[in-house]
Amino acid sequence: MARDNSDNATLSEEELQDLVASTDTGGRIPTNRKIVLLMAATALIWSIFQIWISSPVPSAISWGSFSAKEARPIHLAFAIFLAFLAYPAFKNSPRRSIPMFDWALALLSAFCAFYIFIADTALVNTLTGSRLSSRPASPNQIDIVVSIIGMVLLLEATRRALGPPLMVVAMVFLGYTFFGPYAPDLIAWKGSSFGGVVDQQWLSSNGVFGIALGVSTDLVFLFVLFGALLDRAGAGNYFIKVAFSLMGHFSGGPAKAAVVASGMTGLISGSSIANVVTTGTFTIPMMKRVGFSAEKAGAVEVASSVNGQIMPPVMGAAAFLMVEYVNIPYFEVVKHAFLPAIISYIALVYIVHLEAKKLGMQGLQKPGVSKSGKDICLSWAITMSVILTLMGGLYYLSEVYAVLETTAMRLGAVLFILVVQFFLIKLTKRLASDETFARMISTGAIVLGNLVIGSFGLFFLTALIQNYAGAVWTPWVMGGLVLFVYLLLVRFSSSYPDLVLDDPNEPVMTLPEIGATLKSGLHFLLPVVVLIWLLMVERKSPSLSAFWATSLMLFILLTQRYVFAFFRHEDKTGTLARGFTELIEGMIGGARNMIGIGIATAAAGIIVGAVDQTGVGGKLAALVELLSMGQIMLILIWTAILSLILGMGLPTTANYIVVSALLAPVIVALGQQNGLIVPLIAVHLFVFYFGIMADVTPPVGLASFAAAAVSGGDPIRTGFVAFFYSMRTALLPFLFIFNTDLLLIDVTIMEGIFVFIVATAAMLIFTAGMQGYFLTKSKIWESIALVLIAFTLFRPGFWLDYVIPPYEERGGDQLVQSLMDASPKDELRLRVDGFDEVGQPISLTMLLVVGDEPTGEERLEAYGLEVIEQDGKHIIDAVTFDSPAEKAGFDFDQTILSIGMPVERPAKELFYIPALLFLGLVVMLQRRRERTADGKLVSA
Repeated sequence: MARDNSDNATLSEEELQDLVASTDTGGRIPTNRKIVLLMAATALIWSIFQIWISSPVPSAISWGSFSAKEARPIHLAFAIFLAFLAYPAFKNSPRRSIPMFDWALALLSAFCAFYIFIADTALVNTLTGSRLSSRPASPNQIDIVVSIIGMVLLLEATRRALGPPLMVVAMVFLGYTFFGPYAPDLIAWKGSSFGGVVDQQWLSSNGVFGIALGVSTDLVFLFVLFGALLDRAGAGNYFIKVAFSLMGHFSGGPAKAAVVASGMTGLISGSSIANVVTTGTFTIPMMKRVGFSAEKAGAVEVASSVNGQIMPPVMGAAAFLMVEYVNIPYFEVVKHAFLPAIISYIALVYIVHLEAKKLGMQGLQKPGVSKSGKDICLSWAITMSVILTLMGGLYYLSEVYAVLETTAMRLGAVLFILVVQFFLIKLTKRLASDETFARMISTGAIVLGNLVIGSFGLFFLTALIQNYAGAVWTPWVMGGLVLFVYLLLVRFSSSYPDLVLDDPNEPVMTLPEIGATLKSGLHFLLPVVVLIWLLMVERKSPSLSAFWATSLMLFILLTQRYVFAFFRHEDKTGTLARGFTELIEGMIGGARNMIGIGIATAAAGIIVGAVDQTGVGGKLAALVELLSMGQIMLILIWTAILSLILGMGLPTTANYIVVSALLAPVIVALGQQNGLIVPLIAVHLFVFYFGIMADVTPPVGLASFAAAAVSGGDPIRTGFVAFFYSMRTALLPFLFIFNTDLLLIDVTIMEGIFVFIVATAAMLIFTAGMQGYFLTKSKIWESIALVLIAFTLFRPGFWLDYVIPPYEERGGDQLVQSLMDASPKDELRLRVDGFDEVGQPISLTMLLVVGDEPTGEERLEAYGLEVIEQDGKHIIDAVTFDSPAEKAGFDFDQTILSIGMPVERPAKELFYIPALLFLGLVVMLQRRRERTADGKLVSA
């Protein structure tokens, strides 16, 4: 009976789309066609404007360029205008019409945002004799009035689009800027006038129109638009179908397919809620059909959908803010985020596997004959052996006989490998039976191996084109090549039928055939490949990369139906018109998806501006340090809790902005005081991870509510189960703070591969420990043992530090001698006393990288330090400008207390041995119990 009630609680497709609209694009859908067209035209113009400012065309024709100071107000004007039209004021406000009051607010708010642009134009300067930039920090009465109205309306738009929490937090910080003198002594400040606040918050680039809104303008919009266009083209259904064809036949297959599908649709959806509804509409009913409860089915979808924001190369909007806040290229952000994201998804698939094993679930029926596990391993081994032999043979010839010295010859070698493979496969298929061929050849291994080979071929082809075409013509040649590949892919895909959207509530569900499904939409992968290539290989800016990928997507949307009809010899009438309509709809959808993000980044700018103006960040840092009692682990826990609490009402982007602005510098500083050098990117990823966790966490996890609406389960229970499934995501940030190898910081390629293998194994073991199930149901001590084994694999150095301390402590007077004794590139850890920015005493741990100069004195001088002895203390007397010492944080008048000299120690990986032996014991005991249970079952 409970199950029936649960099923009856599910929402219809229309209600689900309304749920997404109310949180992402606005819940108001007017019935007046003219108003609908006006809103659509505004959104379309916004998309066109964003594409224009991101393109290289304005700089090429020397017309139509917009500076950041000009583009940000226009961006916000579009967002806030659409926010008042699309989001009703209250629950009982009209949904099918727009009140006149909302029209007035929309126009007035757009004018206040646009005022920053028009007040600084030559026309206004001619008419009034003054422009905004000519009166910095001295706003006139009009500036103040417009700014106050603009900020009030921005707060109201924030309440409508994102709910009260972000508005309340922004108002608290605003109030603090005025009433600072009346605050408690710990956070008191002198306060500010209306003129000072509006100048900081609205008229300068330190508040609303600051970095956060700039990232939304320059980067986020195009990536959101790219995803909307890709989804409109049909890639969302393609990704879901591919995931089901690959994973659906395994135990608990629909749930595993949900994880894979959500990872792929994370490329085209920046919203956890939209991701849940998009994939969950199909995956959740099928998970329930194979035995998952409504809550567990919803929780799996939530956990996988939320993780879409951490999945490179196109991560959540907060990842683009990291580029500005940490001041590193987007390539570096993706590199650092890659391993944790992959490990997290693999662990989620394993969680689903364990849940399926617990309940004895079966997968869905796979079309055709399935291979056994033994045959899969055999075919992979044979196929990869052949590919590796071909590659190894050519590499040997290259090294011994120098036959592959030129780029053209290397490209020819790649083509040779591909051709040889083709003929070997054809020959094997002709000589062997179908069964033998299937056992010998693995399609997956062929695809994987040739992806690597093809990547090298692409490298060589690009280099060859650059050599012959030159810098001017290379982009044109590459563009023509991309269009040629697009036509080839469509020609190939047109041989297979279009993927039909299934009804997930039908009683019988058969999995799509893998080969035909994969091949039917290969052209959808081309824009993603172009984007990844430009971001990761060409190292173009995220904005320019997204522009070219979006341009290709626009071309595909416009032409794909015509080209498919052409190759299939079908009627082409109306195909271009339909493609143009879908293109326009995609651009409108992308702009509407950006309303909430644009408002969120602007409102979060109020908080950042207040922190910058009042200096409250330093005061809160002191408070947090007091609460954490100087312990780095406690401050990490406090940061995680704050992120989760704020995330209950704030969107991920705003949550990240607030917490990173307040606590990221505190974690770095406190870590330094505790002898832990924490890279800034690790701290920002820590905040980012817990920000997305808030979409899961009850009682206000919006993604959990969306999943419950699909599954008919209880939203609070769904949230708790999803949070339990997401424990692996919560563990990873703590791990990469203490073990930065996980972020691929200062590791080689081989070290990175080793770290990936060990970290993945450790995460799977940790998952088994937390689930209470490994090979069979675990005893309590076995679960504890598995967690300890996982911890040892993640941080073997923790135990080694207890056995053999990593540093030999020496006095401050031994600095020169220690530099002489150390080897080049060694890192000495100096414990120093000094003063912080406000003159308070502070102890720090500093790293000194040893140079290769012949003497200790020369090494100290090359590092940029001058040290004197005074009253028995060794004090830094001078720090050379722009030297390694200055960059490391050394300062005048710091006292060197002690020096940590690295000592020779055995490899920390030795602790893997007892951990693996302990794991072997657990495996042996569980296998024995498993065999005993199977024997009893057989005898029964």
